[in-house]
Amino acid sequence: MNGRHRGAQRHTGAGMAWRQLATDPVVSVGLALLVAVVSFLLTAAPRALEDVNGRQLSQDLSELSAQQRDVTGGWGTTVELPVGTEEDPGRVDDPWAPFREGAERIRADQPEPLRSLLAPAQMFTRGTTRLGHVPSVESGYYEAQITLYADPDLQDLVDVVAGEWPASALPGGPGGGGTATDGSPARRGPDLPMGQFLPVLVLDQAAEEMHWEVGDELAGSLRISGLYRPKDPDDPRWQHVDNGTTMGVLADPNKGEMGTVTAYLNPLSRGYIGQPTSVRTEVWYPVSVEGVSAAGLDTTLLRRQLTGMIAEQHVLVEQGDPALGYLEGDQIPSFTTGLTGVLDQTVRQQRATASLLAVVAAGPLGVAVAVTLLAARLVVQRRRPTLALVLARGASPTQLRWLVAAEGALLGVPAALLGHLAAVQVLPGGSRWWEWLVTAVVGAAPALALAVTLEDASLLQERRDLTASSRSRWRWVAEVGVVVLAALATWRLLDRGTRGDAASGSGVDLLGAAAPVLLALAACVVVLRLYPLPLGTLTRTLRSRRGLTSFLGAARALRDPTAGLVPTLAVVLGTTIALVSAVLLTTVTRGAEAVAWETNGADVRVRGPVFTGELVAQLEQVDGVEDVARLRDVGTTVELGTAEERTSVRIVLADHELQQVLPPGSLPLAPPASLYADAGILPVVAGGQTPATLGPGSLRPVGQVEVVGHLRTVPGFDPGGAWVLMDAARWEAAGRTTPLARTALLSVSEGADPETVARSVEAVVGSAVVTTVQAELDDFTTSPVVVGLTRAFVGATLLTGLLTVLAVVVVQLMGTDARGRLLAVLRTLGLEPRQTRALTAWELGPMLVMSLLVGGLLGLAVSWVLSRGLDLTGLTGGRVQPQLAVDPLLTGAVLGAVVLTVLLAITVSAWLAGRTNLAQALRVGEER
Repeated sequence: MNGRHRGAQRHTGAGMAWRQLATDPVVSVGLALLVAVVSFLLTAAPRALEDVNGRQLSQDLSELSAQQRDVTGGWGTTVELPVGTEEDPGRVDDPWAPFREGAERIRADQPEPLRSLLAPAQMFTRGTTRLGHVPSVESGYYEAQITLYADPDLQDLVDVVAGEWPASALPGGPGGGGTATDGSPARRGPDLPMGQFLPVLVLDQAAEEMHWEVGDELAGSLRISGLYRPKDPDDPRWQHVDNGTTMGVLADPNKGEMGTVTAYLNPLSRGYIGQPTSVRTEVWYPVSVEGVSAAGLDTTLLRRQLTGMIAEQHVLVEQGDPALGYLEGDQIPSFTTGLTGVLDQTVRQQRATASLLAVVAAGPLGVAVAVTLLAARLVVQRRRPTLALVLARGASPTQLRWLVAAEGALLGVPAALLGHLAAVQVLPGGSRWWEWLVTAVVGAAPALALAVTLEDASLLQERRDLTASSRSRWRWVAEVGVVVLAALATWRLLDRGTRGDAASGSGVDLLGAAAPVLLALAACVVVLRLYPLPLGTLTRTLRSRRGLTSFLGAARALRDPTAGLVPTLAVVLGTTIALVSAVLLTTVTRGAEAVAWETNGADVRVRGPVFTGELVAQLEQVDGVEDVARLRDVGTTVELGTAEERTSVRIVLADHELQQVLPPGSLPLAPPASLYADAGILPVVAGGQTPATLGPGSLRPVGQVEVVGHLRTVPGFDPGGAWVLMDAARWEAAGRTTPLARTALLSVSEGADPETVARSVEAVVGSAVVTTVQAELDDFTTSPVVVGLTRAFVGATLLTGLLTVLAVVVVQLMGTDARGRLLAVLRTLGLEPRQTRALTAWELGPMLVMSLLVGGLLGLAVSWVLSRGLDLTGLTGGRVQPQLAVDPLLTGAVLGAVVLTVLLAITVSAWLAGRTNLAQALRVGEER
């Protein structure tokens, strides 16, 4: 190939595009990096949110016991002798088989994903009557209460460490049995005529505590045939069995200790011990924590399916089955699970988290889109001489658009792909089709932006400083539309509770995410329309003063505003997002703190033992304990009459020391000081579902009362429903019997560590539940959702700040030519470099300062709107929306960081302007 052909090849469109890119690669490479970052964030953010939600759900589920988590169905029935079959009416090989088949049928009828999350059913029967036995004096127990169980899977769960498996308890059957050759329970047991002792298996640890041995007779009707030991005491299955792995101990201050023991009958008996036996059968489907918290699982759908399963009536075994007796009807379990409550909380939490992240992500995403368009304009501006020459030599505008679009595709597509792959490497997980669609849109954005930016008129040099008003006929239409949409979205968001259509499903609250962005756009419209007024006044004032820099800078900012919509939007959004992040994080944290105090009631709460006067005195002697207040539920429902209506309420009694544990006014949930009045009409505090009516009333057991306050709940002691709280001393003075107290609230002296005090209290009370507010707050602050939200807020604020600096710098670069010619002339006439930088700062300063002020006010306003419109209870764990909270120190620090960011942007722009090449700017060229 000769040189002529090589030269012709270099003048093709591809060669021209490559030469332009190689000659001025900085802006193009910067645009590609921006695309890669946006692609990375849009791919990583949903994956990170999904990962955080999964870990949070896994943590919440792990706090549930297997009995709370599993789908459990129970029903009472009367067990008789199995009917058998027509061929052999006395033979039933496995009376549990119909129950297994029915349970599997119910599971198979459930839709996905619920069906896959439910493991095959497990079951047992439990006698409804406990048998009492007086053990030997050496055991130290005054009584043993024995509960009989029959478990079809017993041989897979335990090892017989002494004796043998219990024989069948089915009288009237053919003889034989005992134990099989492999040690498993015999399929058929010996005849057991009525009146003989029933063989049972007993836990070896219980037998050791009670001084029992194989062969001992218990409760007048049982004989220990063997001792068992669980193969895996940590198996979640044992959580469904009371005292299956350890013997229970109940303490009576007057009698001593009583042991509760589980004894197992032969599994084939189904709990039958002679005559029709009353038992309770339980069937449950184990639920895997990993399965429920798996990535991609729709928790809303699962909750709906689980609710449908629980609401539906299921017939496990129909009447007349050979495994049932003649008197046994349909076996219909009533299913329930604590999983629905966790899923309800999870759905609210996930929706609140997704909505907040959408609001926060809208800031950097909006600025990134604006900077992308701005960078595309800068690329076209840098290409103007070449593009104008090509247009003059016969190229059509369409060909030019294809040329710059191809360059944009070469920049955007590989960058978007690299950003996507990097996000997948950082956050691996299942790939979803829409992720690639988002990446494709991001990759095509530079090509579209370059093609849209290129116009015939853009290739001509124009002056834009002859008028301060826009020449676009549609500007007013667009601005009015933005303001109307922002007002409408805000109104709909604030009026959501009144309309009763508060968002409750999963996913992003689109209205909550759109309102802040629309408000920011409306604020930008206001800023761009109003800032010429004070700036014009400032220009007229500076005209009469000595010095060129300030007047010329203000005049250029007014007539040729460098800071247009993009940097204004960047500063407004950056300030807004920073403040929204700080204020909402403070609001959620303070809300969680209020919930923790409301739930725990005091620094330390103790539940479980009977708090006698002696025990309270011991607790008061613990180092760090300042006051102890007991709470009691009278247990009966009485009638509270007020001037408006009568309500059935429960009575809650509080010790007089409650006012020291919860000083009045310290928290909104603390009762007023008038509750503890020693004389006069009996004061009470109404709460819960009781009408919030203050004033005189009547309480049937005590007569006239004065309702002095209304609370949402009793701190640390929620009786539910409607209730009244009164001083226990006044109740006793009225001649009423005070019930036993099993809840006590402890205040900690100043300087003492609540956790250390709690451990000391545990040593005094023994087997009790001791909780602290600090522990609950630590669990909240270290939860995956809160940690994830904090990182997202900080990351979005930093990213928006960097994009703000980038937007201001790109705007400054776009005005480089005109500013360079002006500064070159002024420098030739004697303008100093310091004045050059000041002049550039004046061009940017007024708009950015006003944007900063508007963004600060808008950030507080948006935070208030979101605290009213978004359901944040899913994050705080409470039942009431938290109040807006502003931390002055955190808010001041955030504002200071935003101000420093804006100053950095102005400084960088001024520094770049100060590096003007005088000779190049003064050269007379094609564009002069």
